[in-house]
Amino acid sequence: MIDVKVGRGFSDNLEEAFEEATKDFIKPKLLIYYTSEDRFKPFSKMLQKKFNNCIIIGNSAHREICKYGFTSGALLVMDFEDGIECHAGIIKNVNKYPIKYVGNMQKALDKFENTENTICFEFCIGTANSEEKVLSTITSVLKSYNIPLAGGSSAASQQPGTTYVGLNGEIYDNECVFVLIKNLGGRVKIYRENIFKSTGKIFTATRVDLKNRIVHELDGKPAAEILADALNVPVNELESLLFLYHPLGRVVGNNVYISTSSKVIDNKSVSYFSRVYTNCQVLLLEREDYKKVLNSTISKILSDFEHISCSLVINCMARTAIFEKENFAGDFSRKLGELGNYIGYSSYGEQMNDQHFNQTMVLCAFE
Repeated sequence: MIDVKVGRGFSDNLEEAFEEATKDFIKPKLLIYYTSEDRFKPFSKMLQKKFNNCIIIGNSAHREICKYGFTSGALLVMDFEDGIECHAGIIKNVNKYPIKYVGNMQKALDKFENTENTICFEFCIGTANSEEKVLSTITSVLKSYNIPLAGGSSAASQQPGTTYVGLNGEIYDNECVFVLIKNLGGRVKIYRENIFKSTGKIFTATRVDLKNRIVHELDGKPAAEILADALNVPVNELESLLFLYHPLGRVVGNNVYISTSSKVIDNKSVSYFSRVYTNCQVLLLEREDYKKVLNSTISKILSDFEHISCSLVINCMARTAIFEKENFAGDFSRKLGELGNYIGYSSYGEQMNDQHFNQTMVLCAFE
């Protein structure tokens, strides 16, 4: 069983918030932390100064999430004191040549005697449009070890905002940081929750700008016009509808991964927060009953384990916007508390194995 503690600090005074969050920590092996972008640097330095004999990894968050609710600017930390083995590293220069640093993943892997019941948990900078490139780099190594990956993109509480990732007191704005976590006493499972279903409208992406994540054409026609027609709205009303209510679902084998729209460009193209590939089949999505979906997710996880030591949650910023708008954020965080101790944050994007996507919850449960 993993010995974990969750610490929270709410004070506007940095020192008081830090003391409140860390007062019960004794001898951490791993600290995972979240806070807003404006407080990320000082809290990162404070954690490293006080706990310099463990791995400390975190990123800036749109919201911090635990069973007591959503916060903005609090310090939220999970302290792993026993029951795990962990090794960490960094992938640099993510917007250009992350492949140059793939050896850092191998170095971390080489420190394990065996990697059974191990996951890779990573945070990628959320403002470089580089998550897909990073995942390709990392999973090229992890696949040989059959190690699953879960992670999220750094975010900001104020939009637009600078985002950060951190490792052992160092702060980065063009990197991906990762920690390999081996559960010494049981399994680790990763879950992906999608609260959208197909409208029945299916298209093929026929012209895209991969680097900038822009879909210019669907079925050979301007993407914005196609989507506006499918939703029976004028193009000038499309942008707000797409972001919260009608993302695209990328069909990959038997799975559907969500791409959330960023903006409509010149009433013709649509930009997204994750890549849509040329000749990819995409579904126009609509919301399901997210309360029923969450109940189903919790039931599934509880049926998979007799006991859960802790969980790590990544919840997309767009989902958070829906939950806050519809007064469900508190119920959401409390419902997840049925799993026991967990911490989470609201992200710019989510990752699982070799896929980067949006408007999704990713959850790692440790037996």
